Amino acid sequence: MAPVTEICYISLKPGVELTGSSTSAQAWSDTIKTIQAQDGYQRLHWGTTMENESLLVLLIDWDNLASHQKFTHAPSYTPFKQLLGSIMTGVHLFHITPTPFPPSILRLAPVIEFAAFYSPDPIFLGNMGKFAGNLEEKRKEGLIDGFYGTAYGESVEDGVVKHAEQGEEQRVKEEKGGKVVVAFIGWESKEKHLAFRETETFKKNIGLLRGNNRGAELFHVKFVAVD
Repeated sequence: MAPVTEICYISLKPGVELTGSSTSAQAWSDTIKTIQAQDGYQRLHWGTTMENESLLVLLIDWDNLASHQKFTHAPSYTPFKQLLGSIMTGVHLFHITPTPFPPSILRLAPVIEFAAFYSPDPIFLGNMGKFAGNLEEKRKEGLIDGFYGTAYGESVEDGVVKHAEQGEEQRVKEEKGGKVVVAFIGWESKEKHLAFRETETFKKNIGLLRGNNRGAELFHVKFVAVD
Protein backbone atom coordinates (compact mmCIF):
# COMPACT_ATOMS: atom_id res chain seq x y z
CA MET A 1 0.00 0.00 0.00
CA ALA A 2 1.16 3.53 -0.78
CA PRO A 3 2.08 6.02 1.93
CA VAL A 4 -0.58 8.62 2.68
CA THR A 5 -0.94 12.02 4.30
CA GLU A 6 -3.94 12.34 6.59
CA ILE A 7 -5.50 15.81 6.41
CA CYS A 8 -7.52 17.01 9.41
CA TYR A 9 -9.42 20.26 9.73
CA ILE A 10 -9.91 20.80 13.47
CA SER A 11 -12.24 23.54 14.69
CA LEU A 12 -10.88 24.77 18.01
CA LYS A 13 -12.94 25.84 21.01
CA PRO A 14 -12.76 29.54 21.90
CA GLY A 15 -9.71 30.47 23.96
CA VAL A 16 -7.72 27.32 23.18
CA GLU A 17 -3.94 27.74 23.31
CA LEU A 18 -1.75 25.18 21.55
CA THR A 19 1.58 26.26 23.01
CA GLY A 20 2.66 27.27 26.50
CA SER A 21 1.67 25.84 29.87
CA SER A 22 -2.12 26.03 29.70
CA THR A 23 -4.40 23.01 30.10
CA SER A 24 -5.31 23.13 26.40
CA ALA A 25 -1.65 23.33 25.36
CA GLN A 26 -0.89 20.24 27.49
CA ALA A 27 -3.83 18.41 25.91
CA TRP A 28 -2.51 19.24 22.44
CA SER A 29 1.01 18.12 23.40
CA ASP A 30 -0.35 14.82 24.72
CA THR A 31 -2.42 14.40 21.54
CA ILE A 32 0.71 14.69 19.42
CA LYS A 33 2.61 12.23 21.65
CA THR A 34 -0.16 9.66 21.23
CA ILE A 35 -0.02 9.98 17.44
CA GLN A 36 3.79 9.69 17.47
CA ALA A 37 3.57 6.40 19.39
CA GLN A 38 1.53 4.63 16.67
CA ASP A 39 2.90 2.00 14.31
CA GLY A 40 3.33 3.41 10.83
CA TYR A 41 3.54 7.03 11.94
CA GLN A 42 6.26 8.97 10.12
CA ARG A 43 5.89 12.70 10.83
CA LEU A 44 3.29 15.42 11.24
CA HIS A 45 2.80 19.13 10.63
CA TRP A 46 0.30 21.42 12.30
CA GLY A 47 -0.71 25.06 12.26
CA THR A 48 -3.71 27.37 12.47
CA THR A 49 -4.73 29.18 9.31
CA MET A 50 -3.76 32.81 8.92
CA GLU A 51 -7.32 33.54 7.81
CA ASN A 52 -8.98 31.94 10.85
CA GLU A 53 -7.01 31.19 14.02
CA SER A 54 -9.73 28.85 15.28
CA LEU A 55 -9.14 26.49 12.34
CA LEU A 56 -6.26 24.09 12.96
CA VAL A 57 -4.86 22.07 10.05
CA LEU A 58 -3.13 18.82 11.06
CA LEU A 59 -1.23 16.77 8.46
CA ILE A 60 0.02 13.29 9.41
CA ASP A 61 2.25 11.13 7.22
CA TRP A 62 1.59 7.38 7.56
CA ASP A 63 3.42 4.51 5.89
CA ASN A 64 0.01 3.42 4.56
CA LEU A 65 -3.70 3.89 5.17
CA ALA A 66 -3.95 0.63 7.13
CA SER A 67 -1.68 2.02 9.87
CA HIS A 68 -4.05 4.90 10.54
CA GLN A 69 -7.04 2.58 10.42
CA LYS A 70 -5.30 0.28 12.91
CA PHE A 71 -4.89 3.23 15.28
CA THR A 72 -8.63 4.01 15.12
CA HIS A 73 -9.33 0.50 16.47
CA ALA A 74 -6.62 0.52 19.16
CA PRO A 75 -7.44 0.73 22.91
CA SER A 76 -5.64 4.10 23.03
CA TYR A 77 -8.01 5.65 20.51
CA THR A 78 -10.94 6.30 22.84
CA PRO A 79 -8.91 8.32 25.38
CA PHE A 80 -7.20 10.02 22.43
CA LYS A 81 -10.57 11.18 21.08
CA GLN A 82 -11.60 12.38 24.52
CA LEU A 83 -8.37 14.36 24.87
CA LEU A 84 -8.73 15.96 21.45
CA GLY A 85 -12.40 16.59 22.14
CA SER A 86 -11.46 18.76 25.08
CA ILE A 87 -10.01 21.42 22.74
CA MET A 88 -12.16 21.13 19.60
CA THR A 89 -15.74 21.54 18.45
CA GLY A 90 -15.44 19.40 15.32
CA VAL A 91 -13.10 17.60 12.93
CA HIS A 92 -13.18 16.85 9.20
CA LEU A 93 -10.60 14.45 7.74
CA PHE A 94 -9.51 12.49 4.68
CA HIS A 95 -6.28 11.11 3.17
CA ILE A 96 -4.29 11.95 0.05
CA THR A 97 -1.40 10.28 -1.77
CA PRO A 98 0.93 13.24 -2.29
CA THR A 99 3.55 13.75 -4.99
CA PRO A 100 6.27 13.82 -3.85
CA PHE A 101 6.08 11.80 -0.67
CA PRO A 102 6.91 12.90 1.89
CA PRO A 103 5.64 16.42 1.09
CA SER A 104 8.87 18.04 2.28
CA ILE A 105 7.74 21.50 1.14
CA LEU A 106 5.70 21.63 4.38
CA ARG A 107 8.87 22.16 6.41
CA LEU A 108 10.97 23.95 3.82
CA ALA A 109 8.68 26.93 3.19
CA PRO A 110 7.85 29.58 5.81
CA VAL A 111 4.22 29.74 4.60
CA ILE A 112 2.12 27.12 2.83
CA GLU A 113 -0.72 28.00 0.49
CA PHE A 114 -3.12 25.13 1.24
CA ALA A 115 -5.57 24.73 -1.64
CA ALA A 116 -8.27 22.04 -1.94
CA PHE A 117 -10.36 21.41 -5.07
CA TYR A 118 -13.52 19.33 -4.64
CA SER A 119 -15.16 16.85 -7.03
CA PRO A 120 -12.73 17.64 -9.86
CA ASP A 121 -12.99 16.30 -13.38
CA PRO A 122 -10.76 13.30 -14.24
CA ILE A 123 -8.29 15.60 -16.02
CA PHE A 124 -7.81 17.82 -12.98
CA LEU A 125 -5.03 15.85 -11.27
CA GLY A 126 -3.03 15.91 -14.50
CA ASN A 127 -3.65 19.64 -14.82
CA MET A 128 -2.40 20.14 -11.27
CA GLY A 129 0.78 18.31 -12.24
CA LYS A 130 1.20 20.62 -15.24
CA PHE A 131 0.57 23.68 -13.08
CA ALA A 132 3.16 22.57 -10.52
CA GLY A 133 5.65 21.71 -13.26
CA ASN A 134 5.25 25.06 -14.99
CA LEU A 135 5.80 26.92 -11.72
CA GLU A 136 8.87 24.84 -10.95
CA GLU A 137 10.38 25.73 -14.33
CA LYS A 138 9.83 29.42 -13.62
CA ARG A 139 11.30 29.00 -10.14
CA LYS A 140 14.50 27.54 -11.57
CA GLU A 141 14.69 30.52 -13.91
CA GLY A 142 14.31 32.86 -10.93
CA LEU A 143 11.06 34.28 -12.30
CA ILE A 144 8.75 33.76 -9.30
CA ASP A 145 9.63 35.84 -6.27
CA GLY A 146 9.38 34.00 -2.96
CA PHE A 147 8.18 30.65 -4.40
CA TYR A 148 9.63 27.49 -2.79
CA GLY A 149 7.91 24.60 -4.59
CA THR A 150 4.87 22.34 -4.41
CA ALA A 151 3.43 18.99 -3.42
CA TYR A 152 -0.04 17.78 -4.40
CA GLY A 153 -2.24 14.72 -4.40
CA GLU A 154 -5.69 13.21 -4.77
CA SER A 155 -7.83 11.82 -1.97
CA VAL A 156 -7.96 8.11 -1.29
CA GLU A 157 -11.60 8.43 -0.29
CA ASP A 158 -14.56 9.19 -2.51
CA GLY A 159 -17.41 11.31 -1.19
CA VAL A 160 -15.29 14.07 0.35
CA VAL A 161 -17.26 17.30 0.73
CA LYS A 162 -15.95 20.82 1.21
CA HIS A 163 -14.93 21.77 4.73
CA ALA A 164 -17.81 23.58 6.42
CA GLU A 165 -17.06 27.22 7.06
CA GLN A 166 -19.38 29.19 9.31
CA GLY A 167 -22.76 29.59 7.65
CA GLU A 168 -22.16 26.78 5.13
CA GLU A 169 -23.06 23.78 7.31
CA GLN A 170 -26.43 23.10 5.65
CA ARG A 171 -25.04 23.38 2.12
CA VAL A 172 -22.18 21.03 2.92
CA LYS A 173 -24.55 18.57 4.60
CA GLU A 174 -26.66 18.40 1.45
CA GLU A 175 -23.77 18.33 -1.00
CA LYS A 176 -22.74 15.02 -2.56
CA GLY A 177 -18.95 14.83 -2.51
CA GLY A 178 -16.40 13.08 -4.69
CA LYS A 179 -12.63 13.12 -4.79
CA VAL A 180 -10.58 16.10 -3.65
CA VAL A 181 -7.21 17.28 -4.96
CA VAL A 182 -5.02 19.17 -2.49
CA ALA A 183 -1.98 21.32 -3.25
CA PHE A 184 0.67 22.49 -0.79
CA ILE A 185 2.41 25.48 -2.37
CA GLY A 186 5.37 26.97 -0.52
CA TRP A 187 5.98 30.71 -0.21
CA GLU A 188 8.28 33.06 1.63
CA SER A 189 5.18 34.86 2.92
CA LYS A 190 1.46 35.24 2.28
CA GLU A 191 2.24 38.59 0.66
CA LYS A 192 4.54 36.90 -1.89
CA HIS A 193 1.70 34.58 -2.88
CA LEU A 194 -0.75 37.45 -3.27
CA ALA A 195 1.77 39.37 -5.39
CA PHE A 196 2.25 36.29 -7.60
CA ARG A 197 -1.46 36.34 -8.41
CA GLU A 198 -0.90 39.62 -10.27
CA THR A 199 1.86 38.23 -12.53
CA GLU A 200 1.66 37.01 -16.12
CA THR A 201 2.93 33.58 -15.04
CA PHE A 202 -0.09 33.15 -12.78
CA LYS A 203 -2.53 34.43 -15.39
CA LYS A 204 -1.13 32.10 -18.05
CA ASN A 205 -1.34 28.99 -15.83
CA ILE A 206 -4.31 29.39 -13.52
CA GLY A 207 -6.68 28.27 -16.29
CA LEU A 208 -5.42 24.73 -15.66
CA LEU A 209 -7.19 24.79 -12.28
CA ARG A 210 -10.39 26.62 -13.15
CA GLY A 211 -13.71 25.25 -14.39
CA ASN A 212 -12.88 21.60 -13.73
CA ASN A 213 -14.18 21.21 -10.15
CA ARG A 214 -17.25 21.84 -7.97
CA GLY A 215 -15.64 24.15 -5.47
CA ALA A 216 -12.34 25.15 -3.91
CA GLU A 217 -10.98 26.61 -0.69
CA LEU A 218 -7.67 28.19 0.19
CA PHE A 219 -5.80 28.91 3.41
CA HIS A 220 -2.33 30.06 4.38
CA VAL A 221 -0.58 28.19 7.19
CA LYS A 222 2.76 28.47 8.99
CA PHE A 223 3.29 24.80 9.83
CA VAL A 224 5.14 23.41 12.82
CA ALA A 225 7.05 20.21 11.92
CA VAL A 226 7.13 17.23 14.31
CA ASP A 227 9.12 14.04 13.63
